[in-house]
Amino acid sequence: MSEPTQLWGGRFKSGPSEALANLSRAHPSYFRLYREDLAGSRAHASELKRAGVLDEAEFATIREALNRIEADIAEKREHPIASDEDIHTFVERLLMQRLGTLGGKLRAGRSRNDQTSNNTRLYLRRMARELSSGIIEVEKALVAQSAKHVETVMPGFTHLQPAQPIVLGHHLMAHAQSLLRDLERFEEFDRRFARSPLGAAALAGSGIACRPDLSAVELGYSAACENSIDAVSARDHVAEFLFICSLATVSLSRLAEEICIWASKQFSWVKLHDSYSTGSSIMPQKKNPDIAELTRGMTGTLIGNVTGFLATMKAMPLAYNRDLAEDKRVLFESIDVLELILPAFAGMVETLEFDVAKLREEAPKGFTLATEVADWLVSEGVPFAQAHEITGAVVRYCEEHGHDLAGLRAEDLRKIDDRLRPGVLDAITLEGALASRTGYGSTSPARVREQIERFNAALEDKARFASFEMLPPSAASSSEPSRGIR
Repeated sequence: MSEPTQLWGGRFKSGPSEALANLSRAHPSYFRLYREDLAGSRAHASELKRAGVLDEAEFATIREALNRIEADIAEKREHPIASDEDIHTFVERLLMQRLGTLGGKLRAGRSRNDQTSNNTRLYLRRMARELSSGIIEVEKALVAQSAKHVETVMPGFTHLQPAQPIVLGHHLMAHAQSLLRDLERFEEFDRRFARSPLGAAALAGSGIACRPDLSAVELGYSAACENSIDAVSARDHVAEFLFICSLATVSLSRLAEEICIWASKQFSWVKLHDSYSTGSSIMPQKKNPDIAELTRGMTGTLIGNVTGFLATMKAMPLAYNRDLAEDKRVLFESIDVLELILPAFAGMVETLEFDVAKLREEAPKGFTLATEVADWLVSEGVPFAQAHEITGAVVRYCEEHGHDLAGLRAEDLRKIDDRLRPGVLDAITLEGALASRTGYGSTSPARVREQIERFNAALEDKARFASFEMLPPSAASSSEPSRGIR
């Protein structure tokens, strides 16, 4: 087959220099978009049939060839070669090798500008679901641990200082709630960018592909883009997706930091399972929280990707500019990193073993029950401003006498303030502190159980989004991993 597969160059006297070709050639990882490119090509073939560019027989032949190409790529019977500048060139080369000049008809009425925009949108909508599935596995691990520890008492912290007693399940559910919002962001992202850029062509729209609304429906979008210039030049969907990925890793990183602390000998609150930790090459006694540490470190990479891409976008004139090709580099790295983190993190959380007795022992330390003293005084009619001062005096008295609140005796109370009576001693217990927190979303075991029940219902809803297949399966559909060609 001697037909050229370069998609441009008719007005040039010579081909590109080797240096230009090397710079312009897409990174091998970009060819993972073959599934999306072929889906867009099938939809465009439908558009060309509507426009009369393809007759019924030509349309059927092209669609069948595209389906076979998808199967061949998925089964690794076809690979990009050095002269394939990008995924579009790769697909057109294969199509023209199989169909000759008929394959070249598919180029009518479209541009690489709307193709690449469409590929990216379709891919990100698919990745929003796949990454949501990974986050849901972390959520399930957190919920399982939370349900197991609804009555496990631990010290709660502010400023990394002991503050008030809480239950471990409540603390873990705080992390779960944060990740739930990340799941919501992926779903909202999908709704916001469920518009097809096909038909925008280079920027002004196509004189041939005039029913982009029908192509949109075929590709699983809700509608076509409202503005053809915006369709090919906008990359806020990329920036938003990068942000959601980075925020999800930030959510994970905060828990990762706590696990590193809790697993230290100085805390000894939790033990890591052998299969989710590593050792030292020189210190045989070590058991390192590598998954937590790698998550914490990789979070910086994802934060850098979103800030870097925003810098790329900030001075970009309309419409398309080649600078925008940098979107895939950071997208693929962020997605690949998150796909590595999620299953390891879920396994680590699922297999954590908490020292319940140790947590309970630590729970009242650092005067975490001091708020109960103030609350008891308020119940006795003392204004809170005064109750706060009296409680501070109680803490000071205990510190001066070398004990914590548990060391207080009835005879001590009048020495501190005559408004303190023996009844306050009954209030400064762990069980009393937890039981008194009965407001919606509070830490009492009953409220935590209710929170978990509501959360599970919300998680089921997110699971439905994650499992929904956006594109109808082609005749060549396969179980190829999301990262495609490597």
